[in-house]
Amino acid sequence: MSSVTTTLVRITRHPATRAAVKCAVLCAAAAAGRRLDGPHPSRDTPGGHNRGCST
Repeated sequence: MSSVTTTLVRITRHPATRAAVKCAVLCAAAAAGRRLDGPHPSRDTPGGHNRGCST
């Protein structure tokens, strides 16, 4: 059991693992923010007929 715990701690502390987790958290936060804000009218179209367009 000790070796499993040691392995998990090493994986958790690895810089690549931390970077991947940080990226996932930031992406999830951005996606949640977009859902909460709702679609915005496009700046390129006068009437905003492309509401919700990601470009």
